Amino acid sequence: MSPAIAEVAIPLAVDQTFDYKIPEALRDTIRVGQRVRVPFREHDQLEGFVIALKESSPLASRLREIIALVAQEPELNELDLALAHWISNYYLTPLGIVLHAIAPGYTPPKRENVLRYVQLSVPLPELLAQIEERSRRAPQQAALLRALLAAQAIPERELLARVGCGSGPLRALAKAGLVTITRRPREHQEFHEAPKKITLNAGQQRALQAITRAQGGVFLLHGVNNSGKTEVYVRACQDVLAHGGQAIVLVPEISLTPQLIARFKNYFGAQIAVYHSGLTDTERARQWYRLKSGDAQIAIGVRAALFAPCPNLKLIVIDEEHESTYKQDDIAPRYHVRDVALQRAALARATVVLGSATPSVESYFHAQRGRYQLLELTERVVPTQPPTIRIVDMRERKNLLSPILRAKIEQRLHNREQVMLLLNRLGYSIAICRRCRQTVQCPLCQIALTVHMREQELRCRYCGYRLKMPRCRTCGSTELFFEGGGTERLELEVRSSFPQAHSRRMDSESVRRGEHAAILEAFRQGEIQILIGTQMIGLGLDFPNVTLVGIVSADTLLDFPDFRAGERTFQLISQAAGRAGRGERPGEVIIQTRHPENTIIQLAAAQDYRAFYEHEIALREALGYPPFTQLILIVVEHSHEAKAREQADRLKERLEAMKIGEVLGPAQALPYRLRGRFRWQLLLKTPIASRQKIVWEAITELKLTDLVTVDVDPQL
Repeated sequence: MSPAIAEVAIPLAVDQTFDYKIPEALRDTIRVGQRVRVPFREHDQLEGFVIALKESSPLASRLREIIALVAQEPELNELDLALAHWISNYYLTPLGIVLHAIAPGYTPPKRENVLRYVQLSVPLPELLAQIEERSRRAPQQAALLRALLAAQAIPERELLARVGCGSGPLRALAKAGLVTITRRPREHQEFHEAPKKITLNAGQQRALQAITRAQGGVFLLHGVNNSGKTEVYVRACQDVLAHGGQAIVLVPEISLTPQLIARFKNYFGAQIAVYHSGLTDTERARQWYRLKSGDAQIAIGVRAALFAPCPNLKLIVIDEEHESTYKQDDIAPRYHVRDVALQRAALARATVVLGSATPSVESYFHAQRGRYQLLELTERVVPTQPPTIRIVDMRERKNLLSPILRAKIEQRLHNREQVMLLLNRLGYSIAICRRCRQTVQCPLCQIALTVHMREQELRCRYCGYRLKMPRCRTCGSTELFFEGGGTERLELEVRSSFPQAHSRRMDSESVRRGEHAAILEAFRQGEIQILIGTQMIGLGLDFPNVTLVGIVSADTLLDFPDFRAGERTFQLISQAAGRAGRGERPGEVIIQTRHPENTIIQLAAAQDYRAFYEHEIALREALGYPPFTQLILIVVEHSHEAKAREQADRLKERLEAMKIGEVLGPAQALPYRLRGRFRWQLLLKTPIASRQKIVWEAITELKLTDLVTVDVDPQL
């Protein structure tokens, strides 16, 4: 007898599934895991997934019928559904939303094949004079020139959108010979790396043998910078493919994919499939189905690549496993790649390799306790000395570059060597009124707006609110000054200090889709002498001609109110330091800080991970933080300030009555206002894991489900 009822999970914030009648025409073809279109409410139609087929339902007389099958073949198999149920239960996310994350579906967009690019045609001194001259008589032309200050070339459409003007002022600039407009085909430039014949050293061989002999399990590959972890990943994948399996290789930042892809292509050619946000929907769909059909055997990408459809999955590699970007914390499901990977591997009986020079405290703790098997690489593959590291006190400095770092950069440029400058803060600065000393704040989130000089605007990093260079919102004064500094300000300071050098900024705001590979290829070829960026350039990149790394401010994370601040600072410094001296020439690292005596900075400068771990794990145990407890962050928000606080107090009282752990708060969340809503947070510290269900029962009992966001294992 054919099933008459289908249980369907819909991607809505509704913590239940729905039964639908199966039309007669579909009863012989419908299967679990298929995407279907169903009616919802009075006039809506939604897509969902069939998670079960039934012969009957207690609501059969009132059920509506499935409208159609979206795809004839199931997009999800039994293991996918089991993983989705685990994610749904662990991270308190409706099953339909989880399934949509695992199998998002694709609608290929229509995109033009040719773009018009704009670039400056005059040297910097003349450009600055033209900006000053046109600021009064042609302000839109001046704004366009300012926007081009820090850009090598930018699509015309993007430039006009940033400035908010039509094409007339741009045509006038082109006619005056100040800018050049060219047409270029839309293309993705690849990063190239010559194949190398590499012989594994003894440590690499031991690690590889342990991984390839295992049938499942979790390995923590702890290797010092430049110890050859990537080569171990490659050989492990070769072994998997030789036995008919598939592998997933994950990196934390899109900037790491071009170089990793180049290395894997040298070994595996067309057997790899790339999956990350830098691709178009069409490209991602193509790669997705290559993996599902077996045309590709290795998926390489960032967070979402964890869900790549690999029916013969045997290996998951998580490179730089310590990185906080592996935690999705902005939208549901708020999952951590590492934990979901362990669950997926357990279901598929696959092996997991976690690799890092600076493992997360939790992972190293689990390796010490035997939950993970620890593999250590203690030698650099290139027999050179580690870089020398120097700490520079910045307490009395106002410029971003100290005299010492400036001199070191000048020396490297003279020697035709390359430099990387790391500053983990976006934008130019914040704006402060000279008259009343008030910072210019977002009216919706009540935090300081970040100045973006190129676009001549201030921007909220939380809600996206934008404001053209304004008057003070408090007193009306137009006399603003800029405090602090981000990557945009650093770029302008570098260009002013070293006008003869070709510098390039690489961060999430300055790099367009698909541009990472082109920038890294230009850097590899020596066309760029100074690469400026956030932590995306401080991880995993391997350029032998980089002999100087400047950490412009080691305090951007250290000053943050977070129990992981010390760990992140140590990792940031250690990883960035690992980019220097990877070739035959010696490397040097300059760490600029306002806290030169800080223990974490001293340990990072010494590159002593074990001493750092012992210091940090003792602190975590004394204060009751992970891995000794589980954290659950609960944010209550409401449009009325008093109501938000009242509901947070009610929830705290209920959680404390349940005696499931220590409840910290309520405290004002950061930001306190977000998109006009007031936010209070509670932090539950429980010594026993998996208390999520009890927490959700309390939230449901108080009827707060529409006001509350729950983040399990938050990366605070």
